[in-house]
Amino acid sequence: MNRRVPRSDGRIRRRMMPHGQLLARSYESRGQELAKAVLGSAEPGAHAGIYGGRWNGRDRKVNAGTEFLLIDRNAIRQALTLPLALEATEAALLKTSNGAARQQIRRTLDLPGAAGSCLSLMYAALDDRPLFGAKVLSVFPGNFAHGLASHRGVVFLFDKDHGQPVALIDGGELTAWRTAAASTVATRALSRPGSSMLTVLGYGEQARRHVEAISQVRPIRTVHVWGRDPAKARRFAESLSATGFEAEAHGDAAEAVRGADIICTTTSSEQPVLFGRWLPPGVHVNAVGASVASCREIDVECVRRSKIWVDYLPMALVAAGELVEAIESGEIGRDHIRGEIGDVLAGIKPGRAGDADITLYRSLGVPAQDIELANLVYARAREAGLGTSIDFRL
Repeated sequence: MNRRVPRSDGRIRRRMMPHGQLLARSYESRGQELAKAVLGSAEPGAHAGIYGGRWNGRDRKVNAGTEFLLIDRNAIRQALTLPLALEATEAALLKTSNGAARQQIRRTLDLPGAAGSCLSLMYAALDDRPLFGAKVLSVFPGNFAHGLASHRGVVFLFDKDHGQPVALIDGGELTAWRTAAASTVATRALSRPGSSMLTVLGYGEQARRHVEAISQVRPIRTVHVWGRDPAKARRFAESLSATGFEAEAHGDAAEAVRGADIICTTTSSEQPVLFGRWLPPGVHVNAVGASVASCREIDVECVRRSKIWVDYLPMALVAAGELVEAIESGEIGRDHIRGEIGDVLAGIKPGRAGDADITLYRSLGVPAQDIELANLVYARAREAGLGTSIDFRL
């Protein structure tokens, strides 16, 4: 029969309740029986759930293998906080390096038109998470000029018990969260603790998210901005000033990075926007915007001068255009790349050795990041009644 179920936002959703429905306890996305079997107690508040949630002891109706959750960007924003996103992202990077993440490099299908436009497929399963899945994105770097997001797509989740599809999540929003979170985790590991001056090359969504996130782990007071459109760069700087930062837009990128403690490149440029000769001693760089080999935001001198860490070495060696170019030309050897950031987080490899080191985190995005964060979003959405539940049979 059909039942109309009130949502947390006050609207009504229709949930199908077929024969064979289960009565389960709310323990994130798991039942009371699993909680009792694994943790020894199913009493309310007796134990923490994933990411710090607690079973609340409420009964609810759950379809037996047919409930499917649609989670849009608004639900993601209600489910996530920055501390939770940082925790999940750090966990994913650790699992990438210690072998607890089953994943392969990103698969892309180049599309006609502007350089960098492609269909992207990333998939992973994490040893200690109940759900596995894939992210499918369209990547159109030119969209920003039209007021559109450059990354749009979905994350599809399945349960490990029977391979049942359980959720479809806004992939663009999830990507936006995990990209800034990864840079922030790397910044916390590699930058000087007292870093207070941040330079952002770019003025789009990732530029804003990087300022907001990095300022939570470093005492950022001053933000310098550069972008190809001076008017947009100025408006971005003004918006940052309105939130309490000392922000200034520059017409020249070299001027913007002078004296910076941290630099984030968040553009979709096909040609370098950051040059090695500009880098001040001790700076940390997050190179973020170029996610395909045809685009590169930093030049070879920047690569040569920096101590480099990546998120996932197999992918960096084929998709980080500036690294591939520098290796193939003989400018650097493969051992110039110090390793994966997960090894620094685990204490297996050293990070920054001294205050004068120039460190660089080359971010491409790792499938494990998406699936770790998607597990978190799904669990919290289920607990809070977020998203839209539909009857889905395969």
